[in-house]
Amino acid sequence: MKANQKLGRGINGFVVLLLALAGGVLIALASDIALPVAILLLPGLLALPFDRSPGCGVARAILLFQLAACAHAILGAWYRCDGIDGCMDELAAWPAIFPAWLAGATAWLLTQILPLALKMLDDYRTDHRRQALAERRQFLIDEWGLDDGQT
Repeated sequence: MKANQKLGRGINGFVVLLLALAGGVLIALASDIALPVAILLLPGLLALPFDRSPGCGVARAILLFQLAACAHAILGAWYRCDGIDGCMDELAAWPAIFPAWLAGATAWLLTQILPLALKMLDDYRTDHRRQALAERRQFLIDEWGLDDGQT
């Protein structure tokens, strides 16, 4: 057994460690904006430890949607906030939280519905193709005058 397989995640564990280190540096350098950003990304951060999909795909989608939804608010807070109180007033208010959390809910809903919709589409296409092939087969049987038992 390889050494990196003993950890379970291999090189991904190292990447998680580096991300945690970068998060710690962000908290140390910009503590006034770290807590409000954590509140904005709370659904995605809570989804990370509970996600059982391969590669934490659902949690990554939630975080990606949330980051896209709150990027403007974070950038504005970075330049306008004056301490933890100002950042909490600006980023932890419902006009900033609602779009980010709604984007996370949308991502979760898409990750749940999209595989089912794609499966239904694939089933429809397969059934349509089967039906077209059956019609073509019947046409050839009628055209050549073949008996169904001889084919």
